Amino acid sequence: MKKVVRIGTISVYGGKLGSRVTASIFCKIEYKDDRLSISGVVGPMRNGDALGSCGQIDMDFAHRDPKDNDRRTTEPIKPEEITFAPGWDAEKWLDFLDIWKRWHLNDMKAGCKHQTGPEWDAGKKIEIIYYDWGENYHRHRNLAEKGDLEVPRYRKFQTISKQVYSVTIGFNTPKWETPLIAELLKGGWIKEGHRETKTAGWVSREEHPEGLLGAPCPVCGYKYGTAWNKEEVPQEVIEWLQGLPDTDKIPAWV
Repeated sequence: MKKVVRIGTISVYGGKLGSRVTASIFCKIEYKDDRLSISGVVGPMRNGDALGSCGQIDMDFAHRDPKDNDRRTTEPIKPEEITFAPGWDAEKWLDFLDIWKRWHLNDMKAGCKHQTGPEWDAGKKIEIIYYDWGENYHRHRNLAEKGDLEVPRYRKFQTISKQVYSVTIGFNTPKWETPLIAELLKGGWIKEGHRETKTAGWVSREEHPEGLLGAPCPVCGYKYGTAWNKEEVPQEVIEWLQGLPDTDKIPAWV
């Protein structure tokens, strides 16, 4: 299946001197070799440009469930801002967005069929903290290299060194404040380096308790993100997409 649909029109900035113009929303739906792909363009132009966004334009629009809205879009376009084309209305548009969100690239799913719901939200933002060696650690290390540490202090330093390495060296080191990290920070053995915001799908459980990368499914044991999984698109979804009205206007491209 391959078809083009026109959802309707919205107002975008694209005229002379930054004025607003009306642009059509076109979407292309392809289903081949059991793979569903959906993309779109707002106001395609003959020179290959567009008045609005193109590609995964669903991120620009408000979904039925606000949790499905793209976090990078602060003011998603609401259904009432769309002048719908013949055969379309707000309810059908929201149904279409639901399908787009759920089934687009169904053969490239990071999770298994059980890893769904808010607890498996790969787009959830997580703040992670990187830790470096602290001043006290550097001082003791220099003393140890010179042989200036007494045996009891040296043995204690060996134990602390293992702890310091466990939270500063390696990909899957803890990147949030655990009780051990709090203790090492207090003693000056480590210090906070920098903070970074990542999405849960790119953070392991070893790095942060809310990370999903490598997290096992409680049903089948599959570890999230270890493969690209294929999930069959239900036949009723394919039939629903096939039944959408074909575009009533020919786009320059889509």
